[in-house]
Amino acid sequence: MYKTTPGGNPTVEQAVLALRRLNSALTVSNRVVGARLDIRDGDLAVLDSLHQDGPQTPTELARRTWTHIATMTGILTRLERAGWVERHRNENDGRSARIHATGVDRLGNTYARVNERLAGLLASWTPDQLDALTRFLSEASGVIVASSEEIDRESHDIDPGSPSDSTMTS
Repeated sequence: MYKTTPGGNPTVEQAVLALRRLNSALTVSNRVVGARLDIRDGDLAVLDSLHQDGPQTPTELARRTWTHIATMTGILTRLERAGWVERHRNENDGRSARIHATGVDRLGNTYARVNERLAGLLASWTPDQLDALTRFLSEASGVIVASSEEIDRESHDIDPGSPSDSTMTS
């Protein structure tokens, strides 16, 4: 049983747990969609980034998806061969390219059923409720990205008392 406040409202811990459940459900959904479309998790992350933010360079995509640039090259080659993306060369600098999603409709069609069901859940919400939810989810995404960046930085730091610290130079 979940804890509630004296007024019967959910606690902060309960809300955070619900977000964790949502994350797990989205992970499962993405794996099922990936299997259906024969694309990997990393491929789906790239397509999602392109869908949300439009054309990007391979380096921008690598940064946004936390993917090593060499791995990104393989992902983009795979997606290009399968018709998911196109590389558009920079007219001023032939060495650089922007990646454009071309298979977004296929992806959208696969997610259409769940998108319709989610829209049904939200149909009775007021504009103020939708605004609050949208702002919260955007801010929560920012918190998660910032926390991920902190964890990544910490994973590269060496504990000052560790034996390997003496071999490091600044």
